Amino acid sequence: MDDSYLIERFDILSKHVSDSLHTSLNPMSRKDAVEFLQQYSAQNESTLTEIEKKDIAEIISKNSEWAESGDGAMDSKRPIFDILYKKKPDLIHYNKNGNSIILNPVIYYQQMVESKNTSQNIFFNSRGIEARGTLKNKISFYTIFTDNQERGPLHHQNYVKRFDAVPGATYYKIFKPEKAGFANDYLYAAGYVDASIVKNSMNVTFGHDRFHLGDGYRSLFLSDNGSNYLFLKLNTRLWKFNYQNLFMELTPQYFRNSDVLLPKKYAAMHHLSVNPTKWLNIGVFESIVFGRRDHFDFTYLNPIIFYRSVEQSNGSPDNALLGMNFKINTKAKALIYGQVLLDEFKFSEIKAGNGWWANKYGFQLGVKVADLFGVKNLLVQTELNMVRPFMYSRDSVSNYTHYNQPLAHPYGANFMEASLIVRYKPAQKLYLTAKAFYNKQGRDTASAVAFGGDVFDAYRNKNAEYGIRLFNGFPSEVLFGNFNASYEIKQNLYFDLGANFRYEKATHPINPSYQSFQVYTGLRLNAVRKQYDY
Repeated sequence: MDDSYLIERFDILSKHVSDSLHTSLNPMSRKDAVEFLQQYSAQNESTLTEIEKKDIAEIISKNSEWAESGDGAMDSKRPIFDILYKKKPDLIHYNKNGNSIILNPVIYYQQMVESKNTSQNIFFNSRGIEARGTLKNKISFYTIFTDNQERGPLHHQNYVKRFDAVPGATYYKIFKPEKAGFANDYLYAAGYVDASIVKNSMNVTFGHDRFHLGDGYRSLFLSDNGSNYLFLKLNTRLWKFNYQNLFMELTPQYFRNSDVLLPKKYAAMHHLSVNPTKWLNIGVFESIVFGRRDHFDFTYLNPIIFYRSVEQSNGSPDNALLGMNFKINTKAKALIYGQVLLDEFKFSEIKAGNGWWANKYGFQLGVKVADLFGVKNLLVQTELNMVRPFMYSRDSVSNYTHYNQPLAHPYGANFMEASLIVRYKPAQKLYLTAKAFYNKQGRDTASAVAFGGDVFDAYRNKNAEYGIRLFNGFPSEVLFGNFNASYEIKQNLYFDLGANFRYEKATHPINPSYQSFQVYTGLRLNAVRKQYDY
């Protein structure tokens, strides 16, 4: 949601880490977000500005079923037929005695003009419906379905051709191939059911969706850039601890053909988050991606075991990753966060400094600053990500991918990326965002030799055993910038106006250099803004 950055801002201004809202687990739980905002509002009522009070009230209104009052949705001044839009955010809204159902349309149309590509009609068109509800505040559900047509800018079209995948989607068809450009037609669906097993302590969730682990804009653990997947999630909260288990059914790399049953692979992940002090959060992450013919390997079903030991006992055939993340909430209205991820490494080889190929690791370091220079409703974020060559790769089944897309950072591996993101709300309904990304990556080519940038290339095809440095292969540099203004006409209805700039300099003909300037405008209802920052 567009106002999620306001929750991040309040989290920073609280000057401590929250036991109720573990911000490294995304998407944020509606219940946890509302609980945090209500606590923050009560503790800081005397210092909150009128705009901040209204911001909090509107966020709670959009997630009203979890409000302390039982229904925090704002009443509409002009309901339609006294049935539709009785509450400001929702087309149909019922909430009584812990039972609720909320139904909303999803509509999005965006039109774009791209320099040096004026012959193409670049657009994004989406329409559908979303519904959510609760049963006695113990069982909840969410579902969304949209029908989408998209002709993205040139770098998006190149991505689709290169990976045979539309970012964020699964199956797609060519849309109106007789027209200029490369366009796609696809359905998007997500849905899950969540049940509270132990009140305020343990929940189990089952459905199709995607997750983002970490406090950064990017994630080296698990990112929401890719496609939805079938999952079973267990979330356990006890005191200052939050423990999350994810069991996932994924799709390995495949080539589009006639209608056939696609193969399956699986993943098991867990993440332990703990607040040892009022200002520090530490998380430990572990994942296994594996392929078994038509079944999940039940040895990974144990939710409280070290997966690497199980993987070794199975003969070490799978892809194991181990990581740690942290968040420091300072008293200077600044938050420092980061991630470290290990795939394979030997300390002796690192100490030797000989560039052994299997020293595979990555790190992230970032800072978020709220109200910089005393400017209210301003959030500035800067972030650095680095991933060594051959990270995430193994073979065509157990590589760290799903439906022809990386599970973590959208660039895969063998890169370094620096970013700056500024979010500002100068008026009650106006949201401004400016983003800048600089990425340098060692790219692979279409040859049989792997240089470590493409996570789909098996590492047995590596170009060398030693001397593997960052940007191994054919270096490519990308500079991407975006400025966007979104005006909220009514709750969840936004008008967007913005521009993108993308410059790419490459050193191999398979990945041509070019630059592009794009201007777009759009109108969306209950939809997340479409972005092309990859």
